[in-house]
Amino acid sequence: MKIVILNSLYPPYHRGGAEMIASIMVSDLEKLGHEVFVISTSPQPTYSENNVYYLESKYYHLNQLPIFLRLFWQINNLFNYQQNNRVSKIIHKEKPDLIITHNLMGLGLQLPKLFKERRIKHIHIIHDIQLLHPSGLMFYQHEGIINSFFARQYQQLTRKLMGSPDVVICPSEWLLKLHIKNNFFSKSITKTIPNPVKTNYLASHQARDKREFLAVGLVSKSKGTNTLIKAFNALPDLRLTIVGDGDYLDEAKKSAKQNITFLGRLENKKIQELMLQSSALIVPSPCYENSPTVIYEAIGSKLPIIGSNLAGIAELINHYGGLLFEPGNNTDLIQKIQYFLNNYETINQDFPKEPLPPDDYAMQIIYLAKNTR
Repeated sequence: MKIVILNSLYPPYHRGGAEMIASIMVSDLEKLGHEVFVISTSPQPTYSENNVYYLESKYYHLNQLPIFLRLFWQINNLFNYQQNNRVSKIIHKEKPDLIITHNLMGLGLQLPKLFKERRIKHIHIIHDIQLLHPSGLMFYQHEGIINSFFARQYQQLTRKLMGSPDVVICPSEWLLKLHIKNNFFSKSITKTIPNPVKTNYLASHQARDKREFLAVGLVSKSKGTNTLIKAFNALPDLRLTIVGDGDYLDEAKKSAKQNITFLGRLENKKIQELMLQSSALIVPSPCYENSPTVIYEAIGSKLPIIGSNLAGIAELINHYGGLLFEPGNNTDLIQKIQYFLNNYETINQDFPKEPLPPDDYAMQIIYLAKNTR
């Protein structure tokens, strides 16, 4: 089968989990014997390399624009005829049997209509709330953002443009239900499938340092780094290692005490080593997350998790084990850390409550493609 995967970003222009999932999907589908190519965006002029078509997009410079220009760009992205024509030519040339879309920001929401016209089977993977709000973000105690007048008008457009792909897949039940509640994908087959993540299961609890904690991801207030720093500033006998970079990094370093170390961005192999040495991973995001990859990696390393009691983070921790605290509440986080230390042996023995699912994500995709009309 010839398969095309579309995502806003793709290595080397990657930032987060969706790109990692898309990259893993390419590799796993190729291992099953399928021919796979990718369509993504680039800050450079349009070009192709190996099995990837990179289409030039201003998406990379969006954060540098004033708010009113971002809004203009978002509207233009919904009806991005230039990208639609570029993709149309590639589809005509390559003639894929199956189209798998992830995030379409920078590629345009005219594409699902194109796929339907070409009568090519279409599977869509949901990663965030980009169809519900152009920011793709919703924060704790600010849930009304997706119910505003502007958001409702935006959803009317995205609902019509996106239509109902043959199959819609989401790694978390809460995010899938949120879209269905807002009348998306009424004619699609919908399914919850955990993200494909390569794990290492090499942990030895005896080798872990009980006082060593780990946080991995974007260093930003939107991801709860400020809450994390406040908590560990009040816990000077414990150590915290923060892996990642972001807009809050410089300020975070200035506000952090000596028990907090910043390592910047690291290769995944080094992160796995840190997971095998730490006592717990902390995921402090006040943002409604879908299904964070770092949590799967921690579960695979048998590393207990302390996370925000919110959305996909809470869903994973409730299923696999760990502790939850109120988002943005550093006092509650401190209490959960102290509870973790007081019950260290029991928590480690019971974690994870369930093993990760089999590494058969690509096989499930192909099964759905072949058994869907």
